[in-house]
Amino acid sequence: MNVLRNLLKQKLILRTVIGVFAGIVLGSILKICTLQPWSERNIMYLKFPGELFMRLVNCLILPLIISSIVSATCNLRKSGQIGLMALYYYTTTTILGIILSVILVETIKPGEVLQTENIISQNSTRYFMTVDTILDLFRNLIPDNMVNTCLNQYQTVLEIPENKSVALAEWRIDHKNAPGTNILGLVFFSLLLGLAIGNIDEKGEPLKNFFHSLSETMMKIMNWTIMTVPISVLFLISAKILEVEDFGSIIKRLGVYMFTVFSGLFIQGFVVLPLLYFICTRQSPYKVIFKLGPAFATAFGTSSSTATVPVTMACLEHIGISTKITKFIVPIGATINMDGIALYETIGAIFIIQLHGLQYSLFRLIIISITCTLSCIGAAGLPSGGYVMLIMVLNSVGVPAEDVSLIIAIDWFV
Repeated sequence: MNVLRNLLKQKLILRTVIGVFAGIVLGSILKICTLQPWSERNIMYLKFPGELFMRLVNCLILPLIISSIVSATCNLRKSGQIGLMALYYYTTTTILGIILSVILVETIKPGEVLQTENIISQNSTRYFMTVDTILDLFRNLIPDNMVNTCLNQYQTVLEIPENKSVALAEWRIDHKNAPGTNILGLVFFSLLLGLAIGNIDEKGEPLKNFFHSLSETMMKIMNWTIMTVPISVLFLISAKILEVEDFGSIIKRLGVYMFTVFSGLFIQGFVVLPLLYFICTRQSPYKVIFKLGPAFATAFGTSSSTATVPVTMACLEHIGISTKITKFIVPIGATINMDGIALYETIGAIFIIQLHGLQYSLFRLIIISITCTLSCIGAAGLPSGGYVMLIMVLNSVGVPAEDVSLIIAIDWFV
């Protein structure tokens, strides 16, 4: 009864949950009652209201993250302990996520189960080296052009020589600007700017007040935007259901893989992280999890961790956590602490390795897992962004990346 009473008090949670279930029902009814499969154009029309919401969120998230981090860093300059605690926490959860994903995928072995179904492609591509992925992480961390940082990410490219038998390390090195905001570079610059403003005392007050006012203004606009979440998720989810041609066959083909991923996500999200919370606070973590309902619903409906930033901040402030803390921790956490996508990519990478019958040592699998995690740091938290990074990781270790198409088929659902 207490749970139901608390739910009724959280009107946004209730409306969002209703929107999610209404989207599932609407999508299912339209799929069942329509004789002809929905065309791509008709699905686009149905998804249009949700698309507008996503465009607005993506438009606002950049100034919100920058202003929040700068204003929070100005105020936290004398509280380095918070930054260190965040670093310890992110490192701990990442390590635990890597260990969990390797244990699950090596225990269940979903790739070996599906080897008998002859779903492996025979093509092979290899355009990246692992060291390039790691070096690109640092190049994006320290950008050379802040305007370009808002539009592109640096990515090393190896040009294919005429003689493909040449060792990969000897291929000509080039680079390209991959479309997508370099969130990692923006976070680093924002932290640097906030620390600098905080260390010039009175001279930095005008800038501090500017970023504080900008942060409050962006949060106000975001709060207005969040009010449309229930309607947006209704159209987004119903459109996703219509996009899948035969979900039953996908479950039959990739059910074991999906079970492995869901097991990892469930254990990490509802066992490992709550256990860490209990160890640190000696309080029940599930009371906090329940109060984060709007953030979970937003994530489920939009498939975007970035879109949950303002919702999460609002939820934490409602719980009673200081805005000085939330403005610093939440944007960085949503950008850097990508446990979910790292776990998803690690299981996906080892799954494809198992599909090809490749025997890798435990040490090499751990290295691949670390590479997956590093590739996720600073990646844009946008829908279907995981498999793009997975292709790069697989190419970097010389594993055929064409089989990522198997994962793409269920990426929306996972």
